[in-house]
Amino acid sequence: MLSPGPAGSFDATAVKDPSIVFAEGQWHLFYTARGNGKYSLGYVAAPHLETLQSQPRVQLSALGAGTSTYAAPQVFFFRPQQRWFLIYQTSASNYQPMFVTTKTIGDPNSWSTPQELVQKPERAKWIDFWVICDDQNAYLFFTRNHQEVMAMQTSLAAFPQGFGVPKPVFAGVHEAVHIYKENGKPKYSMLFEERKPDLTRRYGRAQADHLLGPWRLTERAFAKASHGELLRSSSDERLEADLTHPRFLIQALPEGSNLKDYTELPWRLNLIRSTAGP
Repeated sequence: MLSPGPAGSFDATAVKDPSIVFAEGQWHLFYTARGNGKYSLGYVAAPHLETLQSQPRVQLSALGAGTSTYAAPQVFFFRPQQRWFLIYQTSASNYQPMFVTTKTIGDPNSWSTPQELVQKPERAKWIDFWVICDDQNAYLFFTRNHQEVMAMQTSLAAFPQGFGVPKPVFAGVHEAVHIYKENGKPKYSMLFEERKPDLTRRYGRAQADHLLGPWRLTERAFAKASHGELLRSSSDERLEADLTHPRFLIQALPEGSNLKDYTELPWRLNLIRSTAGP
């Protein structure tokens, strides 16, 4: 779906960590870009997934918030405020969650001034921040020290402020924890990335009836992939998705390219499909 850009561009080395929604007749893709020795955020839009590669890309340079590294976006429409939210991380404080908002997702210059989503109470590594909501509350998930899945909660009325103390809800993951409401079911699926001793990446799945758990491990290694985003059924904060016939936008490597330094790996975005649930 998307390959690294031309030499010298902000995404010349890699495109990774996708977050994608369909709105106003277009697919809006936000991603981590690697180029010129830095990580940043990129944006591209197209009416069809197959034409994303040919569209002009924009570096969201204003979202850097004074840091040379900002990455791992998540985008959704928050219905209570009628605004788009973009959640991401900077390298400050061993990865700090940030957010910006806009009324116009298709205008990359319309995003607000970056703000901290929460203030970290510790120096432990928090990575890959993810927000999902039910009918009363908003939940912020992240991976702590590449081991535990942590969750924080606030009310819809208070969001994006008011998050409580983080609590562990699952363990045994590497990173990239993404959670979705299963279409037509009172159930949630957590897709998480594992890293094997040989450093290859793969995805596992856990399920729960409530966002705070208990989470039950249901599958390991359903896909050999890294940091993916399901194509959702809608663009809002409930993050509903089809888990029966999913489409999964992942970052992947050309064969034989995984022997390089991680920062120089030529990640690209591929789409994988399934006719049976993950």
